[in-house]
Amino acid sequence: MTKSCIQKKNEGIEILKNLINIIQNSSKVAIVTHTSADGDALGSSFGIALALEGMGKKVSVFLEEPVPKMLNFLPGQHLVAEYKGEFHDLCICVDTSDMKRLGERAEIYSNAARKITIDHHTTNNMQADGLWIDESAAATGEMIYKLIKALNVDISRDIAINLYTAIVTDTGGFRYSNTTPESHLIAADLLSRNVPFTDIIKKVFDTVSYSKMVLMKKTLDNLTLHFDGKVAVSYLLYDDIKSVDAQTDDFEGLVNVGRNLEGVEVSLFLREEQPGVFKGSLRANEYVDVAQIASVFSGGGHKRAAGFSMAGGLEETMEKVLSEIGKVL
Repeated sequence: MTKSCIQKKNEGIEILKNLINIIQNSSKVAIVTHTSADGDALGSSFGIALALEGMGKKVSVFLEEPVPKMLNFLPGQHLVAEYKGEFHDLCICVDTSDMKRLGERAEIYSNAARKITIDHHTTNNMQADGLWIDESAAATGEMIYKLIKALNVDISRDIAINLYTAIVTDTGGFRYSNTTPESHLIAADLLSRNVPFTDIIKKVFDTVSYSKMVLMKKTLDNLTLHFDGKVAVSYLLYDDIKSVDAQTDDFEGLVNVGRNLEGVEVSLFLREEQPGVFKGSLRANEYVDVAQIASVFSGGGHKRAAGFSMAGGLEETMEKVLSEIGKVL
């Protein structure tokens, strides 16, 4: 093991010791994650919440929106609570790189006596008493797995289901380039807890609502290619979304419609959340760092998967993002 590897390992041990100390000296704990919470965000939230409940802590998970249909099987939802201004001596924020992404729940994080942030995004700028950022982790769920192990809490079947879902969704079923040997090792240990992995895979990857099917067709119809076919762009307008009463999970994976096209390096998918306000998703296949592109528009994420929000018209928004993409092709 090289000197730098030993140093990094030692730093990780010290970070975990600090997190454990903060958790052990807290009794009333709030768990928060980003808006439009995905499998990693929710799996990590419920996973650590169940572990802390097992330690005898009073735990509440605060969400901005209902749990998406595709993830309604996740255990631990009995811990979801409505915030009523109560004080927490600890707030744990997972899978979130920026306070703005907490939405209204930023107040919970700000007002807590002590704060912990656990995240794997390269663009994290959160402030905390315990800050653990591991860009090498394929999912925040991997980090929560290590934390629960370090806390000497038994990983129950319910916790395992949450953490396996976190990892399998953020790695695209172990198909994305962020997948590591450790991802598989952790998943193997979780599977040994009788995780119903075939049911999970079917639910999160293979089951499609009618509204999502309609939106997929619209996404394909709107697809255009740029920069000699290296960039795919598609979009959904506000009226498209409202016409089918789309839910948050209906947008999951639509950015990959362009990404999966032969010859495409970058896929940009825009959805108009409110009239004149677009949420953008960026995916890259091999070499473009889309997190840097997203950061230009106050967004962030990973090298090959990132997002942002922007006010403006469709054409104006497309032109601005395409201009930035063109600089790095």
